[in-house]
Formats: sequence, C-alpha cells, structure tokens
Amino acid sequence: MPDAVGQVRLLPQYIGVLPAHRRAGHGRALGRAAMHWGHRQGAAYQLLQTSVGGASDRLCAAEGLTSLGFVNQRGV
Repeated sequence: MPDAVGQVRLLPQYIGVLPAHRRAGHGRALGRAAMHWGHRQGAAYQLLQTSVGGASDRLCAAEGLTSLGFVNQRGV
C-alpha cells in the first residue's frame, strides 16, 4: 500500500503463536517471511506494531529493528 508520499509500504502483520508452540522460533520465522514477501512485492519499508517491552517488541529488537517512536494507547 502506498504511503502519503507514494512509497510502497507493508502494513503490520498480526502474528500470533499459540502458547504451547512458543519459544521455538515460529514467530521469528513468520515475521521474516512477511518481511521477505513485502520486499519481493516492492515495499520500501514495513510498519510494525508491538507492546512496549512485550514479546513482539523483544523479537523486533533481537532482529535488529529499531523503534521510530510509540503511541500510548491507555484508556482507549
């Protein structure tokens, strides 16, 4: 999907792994597959959404991704 200046972006992929199957690399494999797919489709970047300090946030950090900021969703 194009952003406001026309660059193609991959929107957030909501990935979940059942508790019984966590800590086996499945979330990491799914995230990497989504990023590779987006790259092959011409996406210049991907938006990611995580909970600060949560499992997905830690996974993104372990993958070398950096935060561009955050939005506080308390009370929504």
